[in-house]
Amino acid sequence: KIFIVTNQSGIARGYYTVEQMNELHAYMQREIAAAGGKIEKIYYCPHHPEGSVPEYTGVCDCRKPKPGMLLQALAEYDIDKEQSFLVGDGKRDVEAAEAAGVKGYLYTGGNLLDFVKNIVSER
Repeated sequence: KIFIVTNQSGIARGYYTVEQMNELHAYMQREIAAAGGKIEKIYYCPHHPEGSVPEYTGVCDCRKPKPGMLLQALAEYDIDKEQSFLVGDGKRDVEAAEAAGVKGYLYTGGNLLDFVKNIVSER
């Protein structure tokens, strides 16, 4: 199963709304479904300590590198940590994965599908 865990500090900073982010996520899900894939669920953190939107300003447990979103997915879907992994494009992603007890891989570019296939073949 594929899950997305994403920091969305632009919400706390007032750059875009939760509704606009949800529109983007729905678009992503439609595009991936059209290609034959499926995103099981998208978890997002709208918070940032230096935000300008009061309801999203502050420190939280879901903003990576904290593992809150991953722990929530693990609990909601009874995911096997040993069989799971996270691919992220930043150090915070890998730190969050490791804090949740999941192997994290840093993606630095190239063909993402090939990158994931290599991870799967090594496991």
